[in-house]
This record gives sequence, C-alpha cells and structure tokens, in this order.
Amino acid sequence: MVAQIPKGVYTMKAKRAIVKHNAALYRKATKKVKSMMLDELAEILHMNRQYLASCLRKTGRVVARKGNVVVVSDLSPKSLSRRGRKKVYGPDVAEALKRIWPLTGYASSKHLVAFIRLNHDILFAHPEFNDIRKDTKDKLLKVSASTADRLLKPYRDKTKLKKRYRGNPFSSNLKKSIKVESWFDKPKEPGYVEIDLVHHSGASGKGEFIYTLTATEISTGWTELRALKNKAMVWTRKALEDAAGVIPLPLRKLHSDNGSEFINAHVHKFCEQRGIDFTRSRPYRKNDSPYVESKNWSMVRAYTGWRRYDTDEELEALKGLLELITIRHNLFMPHMKLSSRQREHGKVHKTYDMDIPLNRVLKSSAADVDTKERLMRSRNATDIVKLSRQIEEASERLSRAYEKKLRRLNDAQTETHFREI
Repeated sequence: MVAQIPKGVYTMKAKRAIVKHNAALYRKATKKVKSMMLDELAEILHMNRQYLASCLRKTGRVVARKGNVVVVSDLSPKSLSRRGRKKVYGPDVAEALKRIWPLTGYASSKHLVAFIRLNHDILFAHPEFNDIRKDTKDKLLKVSASTADRLLKPYRDKTKLKKRYRGNPFSSNLKKSIKVESWFDKPKEPGYVEIDLVHHSGASGKGEFIYTLTATEISTGWTELRALKNKAMVWTRKALEDAAGVIPLPLRKLHSDNGSEFINAHVHKFCEQRGIDFTRSRPYRKNDSPYVESKNWSMVRAYTGWRRYDTDEELEALKGLLELITIRHNLFMPHMKLSSRQREHGKVHKTYDMDIPLNRVLKSSAADVDTKERLMRSRNATDIVKLSRQIEEASERLSRAYEKKLRRLNDAQTETHFREI
C-alpha cells in the first residue's frame, strides 16, 4: 500500500485528516505513484477520484505570503469552494428591479428590461427613484433579461399578483362575401387592425354579460380596449367606431374572427363607408389573429380573470380599468414584434424587435405631425408611477363590485331558502 491509511470507520473529519496527512507525499510522488495513491484512497474513503486529487493538490499548499505570515490551504469546505467572478449585479440592483417591476404590471423579464431602457429618462427623473445611486442606474440599463429574471426569482413566489388570474373555465351570404385571410397572408403596411371580443361570462354563458373589445394595429402594436354592455351589433359598432377614431394611424384593413358580432351588416357597412378592406379568419383558427389574441391575455384576462361581470357597477369599473391599461400599454410598455424570419438548412431563425407602440408611431410616415406631437405631450404629462397605482386601485374597485354582487346574490338565496322552510 502506497498511501498511509489507518484502519477503522472514517467520518468526514477522519477523511480530512487522512487526506491532509497524505497531501505532502502525493505532491512529491511520481505520476505512477500518484495514480496508485488515488486508487487506494478512492476505494477506502469512498470519495470521487477527481475530487480527491483536487484535495490532495490543494491541502497544505502555500497560497499566500505576507512578511512572516504564511497562509496554507486546508481541506475545510470554505477553502475548497470556488471563488469565481465577483458579482456585478448585487442586492441594490435586485431591490431597484423589485420596485420598478410593479410599474409594468409584473411583466416578463424581457419586457421589464426593455421597459427600463425605453423609459429611463422618465423613471430615473421621478422623485420615487431619487434614492437609487447612479452606478445602480447604470447597471439597470445594462442588465440582461436572464439576470433580471434570476434577481427577481426570490420575489416571484412571495409576490401575489392579485390582479393576475390563471386558468380557464369552463354562415350567410354576407359571410361568404368577406375575404378569408390566414396568418401568413398578413400585410406589413400600417393601418391593419385585428379585432376580437373577450367574454366575461364566468362559468356560464347564459344571459347577458359584459364583453371587452380588443383592437390592435399590427405594425405598431397600438391597442385600444373598450368595455361593452353585451355583444349586440349596436354596442359593437359604437365601440369599434370609438377605437378606430383613437388609433393614431389611418385604418385601411379590418380583420376579425367569424363571430356574429362582427360578421353582420352593421360592421360591413362601417367598413364600406370608410373604404376599409374587411377580412376574416378561417373557422376555428385562432392563429389567424395572433396579434389581438396575445393582447386578450396580457391586457384583459391578466387583470379581469375569468369572473362573470354583468352589472352596471362592474361595467363602469371595467371601463375605468381598461382605459388606464390602454394608456400604459401604448405610451410606456415595450411590445415584441417579429421583424424577420429566415430558414437555413431546415431551421428557422427569427429576429424580434422590442419597442414601445408610441415610438413605432413616431417613426411611421403614416401618422401625421399633429398626432405625433399630441401623443408626445400626452406621454410627457403622464406620471408612470401614479398611473400604475391608479391601475391597482381600479382593479381593486372592480373586485369590490364583483364581491358586492356575490354578497347580494348569496343574501337573496338565503332569504329564499328560509321562506321555503
């Protein structure tokens, strides 16, 4: 036996002592002897061979000298741990991200990082963030999405996103005259708007309930939300006219699904009078309206959930909430858009552009100068921190209206039950 190993049962403390005793012998030995020592020690101590070789090399080695003081490496867990690179993004950056994150409505890290970079002039000038140091602000502008995601991980589980809900509950001649357009036929010129309705029916589709109209201009990502009392043609057209009048680009094409709320004489006449090309999706193909479908979740369901809203109080609360969400999305929130798609050797490479809808409108030649100036004045006059708090308050107002309705229904059911008894 080459290595010096006492007999007995070995605890971790005993193993460290044995390694320390054999370390000097190991470093002086030849390659062949070292291999034999590793074989014997690994078999008897039940330690990984590579880890054992690392311990034997490091233990007892002089790592620093300062005057008469000599620092020698030992086998303690602290000394064997890798030093690695120094942390660039520390607790100060994590705390700053934690404070800015609610302003985005708890968006993904990719959107959060883009939000900071695109709105840093407003964010860092706001009194709410005066206490953030300059070096921390510089780091916030450089932090990657993956690093931000890692820094926010401890807060994700602790933060209950009260306004975020998960889970899912429960043809005529006119239709033939409307052209069918699939997702791969989408034009890239400005003025193409996709529309859809989000129902707030809860678990039952019986009776009347509130809807949300979502209208998205696909070249810029500009989105307008409108609450409808129901999906009657008159309400749908009124909401559509209102949204079309606010979208900053001239409306050239309108695309919807095959729902009767859109495929009707009212909407058809609306498009004909304004010279708008009206198209529809293929039946049961949601991917034919990908832009508006993504907004149905991120801008509507994420805040309203799958509850049933059917009272006037809930309608007014929802209108206020949707108005604030629309302002934040269009003026401050970054929107991810596919800019190019290339196929190489059977593999598709996609490139995405991340920008605020307002910035895309400002770059577009289709928007007039007066509209651009008006939108910039609106953005400069809007306090993003105050706006985000107003969204939280509006969401709470909607929740209170819903809970008030439930209490009223429960009281009515209880009263009916006692009458029957």
